[in-house]
Amino acid sequence: MTELNVTPSPIPGFKALMVGESGTGKTHAIRTLLDAGLEVFVLFTEPGMEVLSDIPSEKLHWHYIPPASPDWSDMIDSAQKINTLSFESLAKMSDIKKGKYTEFIQVLTCLSNFTDERTGVSFGAVDSWNTDRVLVLDSLSGLSIAAMNLVTGSKPCKSMADWGVAQDNLGRLVDKLATSLQCHFILTAHLERESNEVTGGVELMASTLGKKLAPKLPRFFSDVVHCIRAGSTFRWSTASMNVSLKARNLPISDKIPATFVEMLASWVRRGGQVLPTPKA
Repeated sequence: MTELNVTPSPIPGFKALMVGESGTGKTHAIRTLLDAGLEVFVLFTEPGMEVLSDIPSEKLHWHYIPPASPDWSDMIDSAQKINTLSFESLAKMSDIKKGKYTEFIQVLTCLSNFTDERTGVSFGAVDSWNTDRVLVLDSLSGLSIAAMNLVTGSKPCKSMADWGVAQDNLGRLVDKLATSLQCHFILTAHLERESNEVTGGVELMASTLGKKLAPKLPRFFSDVVHCIRAGSTFRWSTASMNVSLKARNLPISDKIPATFVEMLASWVRRGGQVLPTPKA
C-alpha cells in the first residue's frame, strides 16, 4: 500500500460486499455514505450514474467505464465465424478482436489514479487514500464481464483455461481492494444461485465468473449484506436464509435500515478513526 503522510487509522476502513437483485437499492444506498460524512468515489462499470446525478460534484466523484461496444463490422465478422466454423474450430480460436476489449485495463488505470469525470480532477491512487474516503465499485457484474473480455475478446466458446485465467485475474483484484486499502471499500454485486462445495447445499452468492470464485469472495470483506426491496421500502439483511452473508459492523438481523451510517459508527466503536487524506 502507498505510504500515507498521516498516521493511518488503527484499523483499516470497513470493506462491504453488497449483494442483491436489480432494483434493490444497492446504488441508491451510496447516498447514505454522504450522511456518514465520507467523501465518496464511485467507479461504475454499468450506467447507474443517473441515480446519484443530483449530488454535487464536490461531495461525490465518479468515473464510468462502459462495457465494450464493438462496431458493426466486428459483430458481422464474429457472426460469420460463428455461422461458418464448427464448434471445435471456434473453441480452438485464441480470441476474437481481443485488443478492442480493454475495459479491465481501464479499471486498473482508474484505480491507480482516480480521475473524476464530472470535474476532470485526479485524486491519486486509491491505496493512498485515508479513512475519510470511500471507494465504491458498482458493480461486480460489469467487472466480471471485463475480466473475461480481457482474456477472450468476443470469442463465443470459452475454454476452461480461459475461465481459469479470467477468474484468477478478477479474484486478485478483488482481494487487493479488500485487503490493501486504508480507505473504506464497497463492492456491489447481483445474486446468482451456486452450489456450496463445502456444505453441499445451494446458496445465493455474488454473481461472478464460474462456480469456483463466488464462494471465495466474502473471505476478505468485513460485511456481506443482502439488499432487499419490499414494495417501496429498501432494507438490508445479514440473516437471509440460503444467502452467503457475513456481519462484523452490522447486527445479525433481517430488518436493518438501508444506510451505511450505522456501519461506519460500528467501525468507529471497534477502534476505527476517520482520518484525513493528504491533499496533493
